[in-house]
Amino acid sequence: MERRSTSRSIDDEGLVVARILGPHGIRGEVRLDPRTDVPDRFHPGAVLECDGVGPVTIASVRGDAASPIVALEGYQTRSAADALQGRFLRVSRDEARRATQGAYLWADLVGLAAVTPEGTPLGMVKDLIRAGQTDVLVVVDDAGRETLLPMLESVVRSVDVPNRTIVLAPQEEL
Repeated sequence: MERRSTSRSIDDEGLVVARILGPHGIRGEVRLDPRTDVPDRFHPGAVLECDGVGPVTIASVRGDAASPIVALEGYQTRSAADALQGRFLRVSRDEARRATQGAYLWADLVGLAAVTPEGTPLGMVKDLIRAGQTDVLVVVDDAGRETLLPMLESVVRSVDVPNRTIVLAPQEEL
């Protein structure tokens, strides 16, 4: 499969790109739990929407991409940073698409009609799960039964977001 799903949020209010874990040190820095596959999402000058706070601007970033430590403009003390603990950082869907050209957003895949290569309906994509390095589609049929299908090239034959369909070859057919 040439493209990979990214920006692991399915919320329409803004796609979650990180959760603030808590303060780091005494200078107002915070530790992030990234929820995005965009490698340079967190960089000085990036403006993100913080739940319950509004827009915040990243002043500096250090550490590795898996657990970055960021300083936000206007938060210079540990107690100021402590007030952000547990909040989510978001970007608009348009911003997520701009930064992830050539990839799918999880939010775009939820609600797609899932069919086999022959056109037999499998159900609707209800959710996605990150299982290690592979995204897994949760497909629910008309009877409410869930089927988990990995987003592998051998399973996902095509994705047509504008026409709201995804063609899947269930593994038992391979």
